[in-house]
Amino acid sequence: TASRTAKRCLAMEMTVQVYDPYKPAAEIKAAGCEPVADLDAALPHADFVTIHCPKTPETVGLFDAARIRRMKPKSYLINTARGGIVKEAALYDALVSGKLAGAGIDVFEVEPPPVSNALFALPNVIIAPHVAGVTVEAVSRMSEQTARNILSVLDGDPIRQNIINQDVLG
Repeated sequence: TASRTAKRCLAMEMTVQVYDPYKPAAEIKAAGCEPVADLDAALPHADFVTIHCPKTPETVGLFDAARIRRMKPKSYLINTARGGIVKEAALYDALVSGKLAGAGIDVFEVEPPPVSNALFALPNVIIAPHVAGVTVEAVSRMSEQTARNILSVLDGDPIRQNIINQDVLG
């Protein structure tokens, strides 16, 4: 997740800038990060850009050719969010032309990706399967937390921190 990535980057004494139009700037600052109001203005200054947003109509194609061109030629784009947020053709072009140093991806526009995906052949791309959360331990924890969430609602005392839409609580 984004917060875990930020913690690890902060531990390595990196400056962490966060673009999240749905999170209050004070919350971002409280986590030790710098809020960014304009993604496009921040991209030319980033060495690493990691994507952690959900796939919505608003985020599909978020990183297209124009946005990728804003990044430094020595920077890296990492997408572990969802396929389709990064336009793969634009990423490929930037990587082969030297406009981007490298990429790390575990999600694709077409999943599973065909063996012929051009990104597979590039030496400056690290590709992994999108299965980090599919360990025996993770699945067990998810199952237990789901049961706790269901029981808490049925008991009339929902676990507030697990409710995304806090407005439903009144």
